[in-house]
Amino acid sequence: MRWLDQVKVFLALGICVISNVTAQAQIAAADPLFATESLLDITLTAPFAEIDRDRDREKSYPGTLSYVDESGDRIVLDVSIEVRGNFRLQKDNCRYSQLWVDLKREQTPDTLFAQQNRLKLVVQCGAQDRYREYLVKEQQLYQVFAALTELNFGTRLLNTTYVYSDDPGEERTHLAFFIEHQRRLKDQIGMEDVELNTIERGALDPAQSTLVALFMYMIGNTDYSMTAAAEGDECCHNAKLLVDANGRYYPLPYDFDASGFVDTSYAPSPDPSFKLRSNRDRLYRGFCVEDSALATAVTEFMEARDQIMSIVADTTLVDDRAAQRSQRYLEEFYATLEDERSMRNEIIEECRN
Repeated sequence: MRWLDQVKVFLALGICVISNVTAQAQIAAADPLFATESLLDITLTAPFAEIDRDRDREKSYPGTLSYVDESGDRIVLDVSIEVRGNFRLQKDNCRYSQLWVDLKREQTPDTLFAQQNRLKLVVQCGAQDRYREYLVKEQQLYQVFAALTELNFGTRLLNTTYVYSDDPGEERTHLAFFIEHQRRLKDQIGMEDVELNTIERGALDPAQSTLVALFMYMIGNTDYSMTAAAEGDECCHNAKLLVDANGRYYPLPYDFDASGFVDTSYAPSPDPSFKLRSNRDRLYRGFCVEDSALATAVTEFMEARDQIMSIVADTTLVDDRAAQRSQRYLEEFYATLEDERSMRNEIIEECRN
C-alpha cells in the first residue's frame, strides 16, 4: 500500500495516532507557568545597559522578576540573568540580548514559577514593529509543534517591562516568551537529557524524528540537526535530545527565527549546498524511513490541520496581512502532502540515507 493510501485509510477510519512517548510514559500535567496560553505581564529589573553592551556569556547579573498573582499581590523573585545565543547575540543582528533567567528554588514554591529553575527568555530583537511580529510568529511555531506531539517545549508569551537598574528612569516594554527547560521536561516525561555531541541516526526514534523533519520542512527551516552539534556543544543544533530507558533518542526542536515562516530580516542565507534561493524555499532534510512511518507522521499533520491553521490565523498580536501570509505559507505545505507526485518529488526522494 502506498504511503498516501495509508494516510487516507487512517483518516477514513478515524484512527488516532498515538506517539511512542505516550505509550511509554505518562506525561505529567503542565507546570503552572505553562498551563495556560494567556499573556503574562512581568517586570524584569537588572543592569540591562551593561548586559546589552557587553554581551558576556561568562557573566551572571543580579536582578528581580515580579508579577501580579491571581489574588492581586505583587510577587517579587530574585533572579540571576545571563546572555545566551550565537547569531542573535551579535549586535548587528539584535539590539537586545537573548537571556537566561535563573530563579532561586527556595522562593518559587506556591508561586506561578513553582518547579522552575532555569528558563530561556526569547527577547524581542529590536524595538520596531517587525521584531514584535517575528517574535509572535516564532512562538506560534512552538504552539504548532505542540499540536502535533506531547513531546514539546512549553512556552508562555509575556508582556515584559525591562527596568534598567544601571540607568535610573530607563525602561522599555516589549513582548517576549519563556521556554521550558529540557531538564524540567525530562523529569515530567521520565526520560533523561543527553550530553553527547553526536549520536548515530539509527538511534533516533523514527516516529518523533520524522515528525520533526516534516515540521521543519513545513516551516521552511534547514538550520538544524537531529544528530550533531557544533564542537564542544551538546547535541544537537537547534534541537535537544531526550533518551528513554531503551536508548531511543527523541529530538525536540527550538529556535525558529531562521525559518521561512518567521522570515526575519536578519536571518542568514541558507547553506549554499542546499541550492535554495531564500529561506522561504523548502528542503526536506529528514532521514529515510519506512513508508508506514512517514504515513503515520503525515496523518498526524492532517489530523492537526485545523488546529494549526487556527494558531497561525490568530490576529490578536499580528495584523491581518501577516496572518494571511502565514496561512498561505502553511497551505502550500499541506498541498504538497495531498499530492502524490509532489510528496514523492519533494519529500520521499529527498530523504537522507
